Amino acid sequence: MKQKDYYKLLGVNRKSTQEEIKSNFRKLAKKYHPDANVDNKEAEEMFKDLNEAYNILMDKEKKKKYDRQVSRYGYGNIDIDGSGNSSKTGNNVMSEIMNTILGISKDTKDKVIAAAGNMKDDIKDKIEQQKEPKKGENIETTLYVTIEEGFFGAEKKISFKTVRGGIKNYSVNVPMGIRDGEKIRLSGLGKPGKNGGKNGDLIILVKLRPHKMLRLEGADIQMKLEISPVQAIIGDTFQLKIFGEKVLVKIPKNTKTGDKLEILAKGYIVNQNTRGNLIIDIEIKMPENITEREEKLYEQLLKVEKQKLKAKEYYANN
Repeated sequence: MKQKDYYKLLGVNRKSTQEEIKSNFRKLAKKYHPDANVDNKEAEEMFKDLNEAYNILMDKEKKKKYDRQVSRYGYGNIDIDGSGNSSKTGNNVMSEIMNTILGISKDTKDKVIAAAGNMKDDIKDKIEQQKEPKKGENIETTLYVTIEEGFFGAEKKISFKTVRGGIKNYSVNVPMGIRDGEKIRLSGLGKPGKNGGKNGDLIILVKLRPHKMLRLEGADIQMKLEISPVQAIIGDTFQLKIFGEKVLVKIPKNTKTGDKLEILAKGYIVNQNTRGNLIIDIEIKMPENITEREEKLYEQLLKVEKQKLKAKEYYANN
């Protein structure tokens, strides 16, 4: 049967006298008596437990057996009244059998129990070995690269903490034409597998750093280009240097702010034979400081503009 702490139930201890046990029992029995607790199941169960505790502790032989078994097994499934309902398991059962029935010595008993424990460990090991292999968890980290490094490809160094708290350093080959948000997988560099399973992988998330002039849109490179009013009116031709390559840019006459120039196959790289386009957003910027000569030229242009306006007025009035 499931054994309880009889001393605690009666509010006494092992050194309490039978008079003290009897006195405490009477007080508690009066408190939890069914007549004083009608339809109270908890009080009814408590009253039964108190009677059980009283019967054991007031009987010298039963009390001695109870104290001995509690000392050995603690409060658990032990047999006090000889009913045979004990639920002792493992080494406790083996020890009891060898002591009380077989008469085996303590040294021999300890060796047998130790052997049984080792046998149990061996069984656990075999069960673990029979489990299916499980791959280890992946480790994820982030690697930042410039647009130039992504365009040409690069070898980058990364460092990250291992599961044991150490630092691992690796060289990573960033492939040519990699895009923002793409991942590089290094097999077997993740957490260890279980039951003989493979190690997890190291997953590297690639992020392209912002560029002060260039912006990547798919495979196209977009950029803003400021030109002067003169260049916008007359047109111009000059060279830009992008990814180490000189690109010829032609500004057509009468270009306006917001116009776009598209230069084919001069954008981001897709593969060795394919590139996106270079798209240039035009913005006309007024000069902040001009020379005396430039000012005179603008004055001459202004006179020309005024003559045009007068001519328009004449034709409008006639």
